[in-house]
Amino acid sequence: SVLSVELSGPKSETALVRLVDGTEFGISDLVESSVDPRSPLKLVAKCRLYNIPVRNATLADVGGVVGGSGKKKKVYMNERVAEAAEKEKEKKKRMEEDERERLAELYRLEGEEKGFLQE
Repeated sequence: SVLSVELSGPKSETALVRLVDGTEFGISDLVESSVDPRSPLKLVAKCRLYNIPVRNATLADVGGVVGGSGKKKKVYMNERVAEAAEKEKEKKKRMEEDERERLAELYRLEGEEKGFLQE
């Protein structure tokens, strides 16, 4: 009946639990300890045991490192490196277009050659 768990806070001391019926409740007495059963690590371990997705809100909200799709984005500190990466993308697109044009011309020539041989 638990849909997901979201940990937040610098030490993951609060958790927001979402149930299947849409109800949400918070757990605010999590204690960072290796032996205390109220530890966030123990909560995450129990969630993994029952295949419940756990999300750490503070890590996901860092911004710039992980986009909305969940994929890592490259972060460029130097604008020249960013320009070079953009030019590489454009170069790759041009090369793909040239390859498509080359193949189309090749297929066209092969078609003409077959017509010439059949005559």
